[in-house]
Amino acid sequence: MPPCTKEETIPNFLEIEGVTKHFQGLAVLNDITLSLEAAEIVGLIGPNGAGKTTLFNVIIGINTPDSGVIRFQGKNLVGLKPHQICKIGIARTFQLVRIFPSMTVLDNALVGAIYGKSGGKKRAISEALECLELLGLLEQKDVIAAHLTYSDRKLLEIVRALGAGPSLTLLDEPLAGLNPSETRKIAAIIKELREKREISILWIEHKMDAILNTCDRIIVLDYGFKIAEGNPKEIVNNEKVVEAYLGEPDA
Repeated sequence: MPPCTKEETIPNFLEIEGVTKHFQGLAVLNDITLSLEAAEIVGLIGPNGAGKTTLFNVIIGINTPDSGVIRFQGKNLVGLKPHQICKIGIARTFQLVRIFPSMTVLDNALVGAIYGKSGGKKRAISEALECLELLGLLEQKDVIAAHLTYSDRKLLEIVRALGAGPSLTLLDEPLAGLNPSETRKIAAIIKELREKREISILWIEHKMDAILNTCDRIIVLDYGFKIAEGNPKEIVNNEKVVEAYLGEPDA
């Protein structure tokens, strides 16, 4: 028997083919096709209203595409509910932090761990503590979440997603509202997550320095169309991207 090729053994981790979504007659996503490989960090950028969060909502099952196919590890996700997609191995964060402020940091982490993979309370606690340690929040596990700094709340949002045990995590602007030192810290943690957990990350972000220094590839949306895809160097030199999003360099 001939040896398996890489394509046979590792199909595209996430495949999106021809996805279109309308709201009240307006096309928010127009024939979007893209893919992610295992353990890859891919940035998703574009101006406000480009369709980035809608794409996340379609992947995670909050919205159903009007047309197109979304496959994760070969399984079609279209028509599945968000909780089903989570158990398959995809988790997400939100741009506006959605932690439970009256609960402890550990209890917030447990929400994701219990909601995700099966294995009972013992596994969930172990997973939650491991995620808190990975993101530097273990010493604050008994702190009420409302008392956390804004940057630590952002980290807790990621912890809760990771607690579900995903193979793919969708990050929706985890750096929004952070100062430069907080931005560098969380960007470094995102890279570390890939290295330690071997997860794939699809990452919406407006802070371009972090995206360019962290991502393997970048995909650019504009008015619901994919206008570019490539490595960071290719993206910053792409005329369409400069015109639509990055802007002309200073003279």
